[in-house]
Amino acid sequence: MNDPLSALSAPPPRYLLESDSSDEEGQGAYPGSAPASRPKIQPDQPPVTVTLPTGGTVEGAVVAIGQAGRFLLKHLPGPTGSEGVIKIGDDKVGVIRAFENELVVLVDDGDLSHENVWAIANKLVQDIQSPQWTTLSSYVPAMYIAKAKSSHLDPPVRFISSSSSSQKTEVQGAERYDPPNYISGLAGAFLTLSALPTTSLQSTTTILLPLPFSRLAISYLSTPLSSSSPFIASLLKGRRSQWTEDDDEPYSAPGMGRVRGARHGHVAGEGVGMYT
Repeated sequence: MNDPLSALSAPPPRYLLESDSSDEEGQGAYPGSAPASRPKIQPDQPPVTVTLPTGGTVEGAVVAIGQAGRFLLKHLPGPTGSEGVIKIGDDKVGVIRAFENELVVLVDDGDLSHENVWAIANKLVQDIQSPQWTTLSSYVPAMYIAKAKSSHLDPPVRFISSSSSSQKTEVQGAERYDPPNYISGLAGAFLTLSALPTTSLQSTTTILLPLPFSRLAISYLSTPLSSSSPFIASLLKGRRSQWTEDDDEPYSAPGMGRVRGARHGHVAGEGVGMYT
């Protein structure tokens, strides 16, 4: 039993009877023995700048993230006018393309910090001022926790929406993305922003395509976009998918795609992919 009159920095009384070479008196950290910590100096975050392509009023914006963004742009015609740019300091982290009165914003958020992701979402909402916002991302069917039993062989497109009002959103050709599954990254930042009463972003919908994309027909992409971005959806309709297994990017979990350099379905390759 500890002596109630002993100093807080005193070692436990068992040291009076025994000790060992790895836990000698004076080598441990006792209450009050640590020096006062200095406040951490946070380095200034470089500013986020957004340069918009030339054009008129924006009627809809699709923020396409990572591999989902590359999948979308692969099936859209090339830009006919200027291309917008998103930068963090001097580093280019995204591009913006205009299709009539709708914008496609491509951002790869995999290597960005939480602070940068949040700053990009705020800056895009502030500068673009679109009445319709859709984020396009992906999910891993094998890791999705479904309310009802579902097959991983033909997983659906899923969606999740957030709004500062009580209005319920439905997306054609997609099923709801339910808890306990969660959204992170730039898509999560937009969902959070739309739930705040102080932001100009009233609502947003995140569409999640099942991986790998080499299995998907273009209708998986065009149908869910038809209500929020009708012109972009019209550019996709009737097209055949140009995305092959060679375009599937290395995955970090089973079901996301294939590992480059590994034979398709090879057990060792699948194991490596789980930890890349």
